[in-house]
Formats: sequence, C-alpha cells, structure tokens
Amino acid sequence: MQACDRCHRRKSRCDKLQPCGPCGKANTACIYSDRTKERIFRAEHVERLERRLRHAEARNKVLASELARARAHADADETATPSDIGTVSGPSVQPLARSNAGDVITEVSYLSINAAGERQYLGSTSGILFANLVKAGVDLRPSSRQASPPFDLDDAYQHDHPYGHRSKDCSQELPPELLARKLVKAYLDHDHICYPFLSPSFILNAVDQVYVDASFYTSNSFEAFVFDMVLAIATANVYKFDWQMLPSAESHQARAMSAITDVLRCGGLQSLQAILLLCQYRTGSSIQDTSASMWHLVGIAARMSFELGLHREAAYPCNPPHSEDNADSARIFKDQEIRRRCFWCVAAMDRVVSNILGRPLAIREDDIDVNLPTPEDDRIFYAGLTEVDGTNNHARTHIFNHITTYRLLCGRIMISLHGQRSNGRTCADIYRLRDSLVADLDLWKQRTVGLQLPDVDLSITMSRDRSSFCSKEWYELIYHNAILMLYRPSPALSDVSRDPITLQRIFSSAKHAITLYAYLHRSRKINYSWITLQSLFMAGLSYIYAVGRHFRERRRSGPAQRSGMLERDPKTIEVVNDTRACSNVLVAVSERWNALRHCHEVFDRLSDAVLADSIKLECLLKHPETHQGEEVHAPHQPPEASGWSQATLMHTDISTEGLISQDQSAWGTNAFHISSHSGYQTGSPLAVDTVFRNCFDDLQHLYDQQQINNPVMQLSQDWLGYIGSYDPVLNSASSMETTIAGVPSNVG
Repeated sequence: MQACDRCHRRKSRCDKLQPCGPCGKANTACIYSDRTKERIFRAEHVERLERRLRHAEARNKVLASELARARAHADADETATPSDIGTVSGPSVQPLARSNAGDVITEVSYLSINAAGERQYLGSTSGILFANLVKAGVDLRPSSRQASPPFDLDDAYQHDHPYGHRSKDCSQELPPELLARKLVKAYLDHDHICYPFLSPSFILNAVDQVYVDASFYTSNSFEAFVFDMVLAIATANVYKFDWQMLPSAESHQARAMSAITDVLRCGGLQSLQAILLLCQYRTGSSIQDTSASMWHLVGIAARMSFELGLHREAAYPCNPPHSEDNADSARIFKDQEIRRRCFWCVAAMDRVVSNILGRPLAIREDDIDVNLPTPEDDRIFYAGLTEVDGTNNHARTHIFNHITTYRLLCGRIMISLHGQRSNGRTCADIYRLRDSLVADLDLWKQRTVGLQLPDVDLSITMSRDRSSFCSKEWYELIYHNAILMLYRPSPALSDVSRDPITLQRIFSSAKHAITLYAYLHRSRKINYSWITLQSLFMAGLSYIYAVGRHFRERRRSGPAQRSGMLERDPKTIEVVNDTRACSNVLVAVSERWNALRHCHEVFDRLSDAVLADSIKLECLLKHPETHQGEEVHAPHQPPEASGWSQATLMHTDISTEGLISQDQSAWGTNAFHISSHSGYQTGSPLAVDTVFRNCFDDLQHLYDQQQINNPVMQLSQDWLGYIGSYDPVLNSASSMETTIAGVPSNVG
C-alpha cells in the first residue's frame, strides 16, 4: 500500500492507516490515491513542453501588446489635425522607441533565461530573479504613456512560477505572533552569528510593525520580504529537531517570493540583502540541491558589491561617534557597518560555494582592501539585542571575523593547490607553499581559544539552546576539513599521498571529521544541507582512500618500506565504527535531501570492501602459518620514481625515517610472513579496489548535472590512476579510463 497523498508530497513516513498518524496530528484530510495508474512522462518531455508553452505565452503577450500600441498610435494619427501633427509626432516617437527597446530587452532576457533549458537553474525562483535583476537596471520608472498595459516579464512567468505578485490576503497567512517571535529569536541566536548582514534592530522592528499595523505587511515589500525569509531560514534550522512534525519552511519562502519583484526592482543595498537572504536560506535548505542556483546568486551578489564599491575601504569614511547621543552620526555609522558586513558575507558565501562546486572565486583578495568589522563598534550595530546563552555581542563579531578568516584561508588553499595552473612552480615550491598554509591554519586554530568557547566534550550532547558556531566542536570540524583540502591529492600535488606523513594526516583528519559530524548529528546541531552532504562524503571517501592505500602498500611492501603507509594498521573494529558512523550521518542528511540519496549506498559499498580487506589482513597477522601453503607471486615493485623531483624524494625520505624507528614493534615477525609467505601478497586486487572500479562512474557523475570539477571527482581519479599504475591485470583498462578522466595513469 502506498503512502497517503500528503505524506507522499511532504516526503515523510506514513503508517498507512486511515487516517495516518501525521495527518491525524495535523488535523488534515488523509487521502489515498492510486498513483500506479497515473501516466508517466519523462522529465525531458515535460520540460520541453513547458518550455514551448512558456515561449508561446510570452510571444502571444508580446504580439498583443504590439497590436494594442499600434491601434493606439493609429487612433492618435486619425484624430490629429494638420496643425498639431508637428506637436504630436515629436513626443510620440520617443515613447514608441522606448517601448520597442523594452520588447527587445524582454526577448533577450527570456532567451537568456531559457537558453540552457533551465537545467542549470535548480532553484524554483532563479528565472524570475534574473529577469527582475535585468529590469531593475533598465526599467526603474514606469512609462507615463501607455495606451494599454505593456508586456511585463513577470506576467510571462506567473503561470509557471508560483511567486508572481504579492496577493492581498498574504497577511492572513502569517504565523501566530508568539511562534514568529520564537523563530526570529532562533535566527538571531544562530544564523545571524555567521551572516550578520541585517541589523538586529531592523528585524525586531519589522516583527513589531507586522503584528501591530495590519497594512504594514502589504505596503512595505522589503520589510515583509525580510520578515518571511527570516522565518523560513529559522524554520529550516529548527526543523532538524523534529523534521517530520513541524511545518516546512517553504510556506514562508513562498510568501517572501511574492514580493521579490518589488524588492529587486529598487536595486542598491536592499537588493543585495535580499539575495543574501536567498543564499542563506539555500545553504540550510534540505529540499533540493540548490548549489547551482546559489552559484549564480552569489555571483550576482559579488557583482553588486563591486558596483556599490563595498570592496574598497574608502567606501567607509565615517568614524564611530564618541557619544550615542548623536543620533544622526550613529545612524550613518550603523548603515556603513551594515554595508561592510554585507560585503564580507558575500565573500564568505563565495568561498563556500566555489569550494563545494570546484569553480573559480568571484571575489579575489587582490581586488579588495576593506577591513573586517571591529568588535568595539558593536554597541551601535547590536543595539537592542539581548545576550543569549552566554554569547555577548562583543563575542559575536569575534566569531564572525574568525569564520570569515577561515573562509578566506580556504580560498587561498583552493587557488594555491587546487587551481589548474602551476605557474612554473617546482614540487619543492609547492611543498613550501603548503607548509605555509598549514602554519596559517594552525595559527587560526590557536586563535579559536580567544573566542572563549566551552571545552570539547563528546560524551554529552550539546545544549539545544547553544549555536554550533559557539562550540569548539564546530571549529575543530572545519579545521580538519581544511586539513583534508591541504593534503588530499590535487592538481599541484597529485602524487602527494606516497608520503606517509601526508597519508597519515588524511587518515587522522578524516577520522576526526567523521567523529565530529556524528557528534553534531547526535546533538541535532548538524546542518542537513547539500554543503554538509558533500563535506561529509568527502571526509568518508578520504578515510576509505587512506585505509585502502595503506592496505595496498602493506601487501606490496615489507616493514622496511613505509612509503605510503599509515603509522599502524587500522583495527577492524576501528574501521567498523568509523565507517558506520559516517554512513549513519550520510543517511540522516540525504533522507532530508531529495537528490543524490544514493551517495550513502556508494559509500557503504566502499566501506564494506575496505572492511573485508581489514579482516583479511588481521587474520593473516594472527594466523600466518595457515597461509604459507598458498601460491606465492613475486612482489610487485613500486612504480618508477623518475617523474618525481629530487625535492619530493628528499621530503618522503625525511618523513619516513622517524616512523620506521618508532613503530617497528607494531609490525613484529608476522609482518615478514605477510610480505613473503602469505596469500595477501598475491597479484589479486584488493576488495576495495575492485568495488571502487564499479563505483567509479557513480563518483564521477555524483554531481554531473552541475558540470563541476569537485574534490570527489579529483580524489576518485587519483585513486583510479594509482591502482591502474601497478596492477598488471587491469593496468591497460585502468590507464585508458584514467586518460579519459584527464589524469595520467601513473599518477600516485
């Protein structure tokens, strides 16, 4: 029996009763429809028909408006006398020219939006958003001469976009005041800490006005938009505590989008703040993959920031007033600080999206000279905001600056190690650059102490009232994510994981990241979004990669050769606990997110395979005598290192020397049996390598609809290139696959 219509639409669990539990608690009608008899159409077919229908409707409206203008012009010519022809013809030509220009702009806007078949614009409002941004620049004032209403781009989309114009009864759909104030408080206590581009007093005043003045909501588009989007963002965050019982955030977002046309048409800082609200909502939205549309939104926000001059310190000339009695000076300075925070929020979002999608940055540090906000000025910016959970307003700016500094550091890591150009740098130069970035990251971690956050205690769950931005666990997590960015294979250092120090850092950071993700999930502090899903999957894949590399080198080499090995053999129970923790969180995140739910299945197949290799190795260590009668093949020699620079070899030798001396006891005499007398040294591939080959296409196309070059693709290509370089059975096939993937077959 299928789920009821409401549970099916909300993607929630249905107990298939009449009425079912969720419908009974919501006091709504529980209806069951036989969806097996519905006609099934391919998505491409439906999209093609919708696209043709929209184009036909838009064209019909253009023709209707042209016909109305032509009739009005003809009537004017017929009624005009010879004496006033000279006075009429002059003024009438210019409005007609403006009208024709408007038609051209409309057509260009429409074709630009639909040129890619809307496959890149995953957000439901991206098309109307771009159209209105164009209109904000070319049609700020309505024409005074209109014989009939001209063709409006909004009307062309009102049939396929539910967010047309604000309806008159929108104010009747508002939530109760008590619930709204709780959601606003939740927003200020958590989301506003990371992205403080709105004044808290402005938000609180908007809430007061909405429930005091009945006409305020319908007559003030920007305030109403901010109010609804704040509720949507807060609901998406609170949603994680009881995601099947609370109402979704889409109702608030739908009300907000009914005012998006009026908000964006004004341009300026308010339009930038509106786009930032959309971006902030999509970073926490668990409904769909919104990364592609957010990529465009952040790009627009970056362009607007440059246009407003927010990237230059000269745009902030006002000094803080010495006394709060000077209301005008305080107001001007507060507006200036809002603009400063808006810019840094755009820069931080730019780093987040570019890192996830593997695309170039929109804002580079060489192009900006604006300073971060100073905590000393918070008495003005956070005026009227009460302290929550021990986090004073002074610490809020410290936290925001600390997070922004981390985002900037991640941007430098992207440009330095994950860019496509080496600029003639040698391997030694890249190693020195990486060491410098590691030092900067360690310094950033040390400065976390200055935030005066509670100590890490993974044995107890985090307080529900405490934001994750006010916990050391979250900063530990993003620190290890940055370590993975530094040490995982990259275009600049594709053979870096032969270094045991590098492989150990990948393994340790991936293990710590998985542990912290599991803790945040247990505390209901994790962000169930596409950003978390990608970062967690990357940590899990890095863990499998490091353990698989260790087992592979363990099979090929003896204890005297530690290149590409971990400091010790991971225990089977350790692999079980780590992979299970990662898989559980992947399932929890992906089931709240409608796209890419199969990513945890790919990870489960890889983790099962590496677990089988771990069990085999542990059995051989405990009972080596039972395998001495098996067929023994000559050990494979490591790949030639002719392509390595001298600096790389020196770096590896120095790094390996200390590990051999300090970990000899961990290998003992059994290691010799594995190296020379066991079946573990045969030419058969590892189980994880075999499963990885089967999962390679899934890994490469995990984000294929966005046409990106993300870290998952890079790491999987490096993995395939390495196993193809030494396996004599599958070398030729893997080399061909790796060449197609764009990575040489001897990459390590």
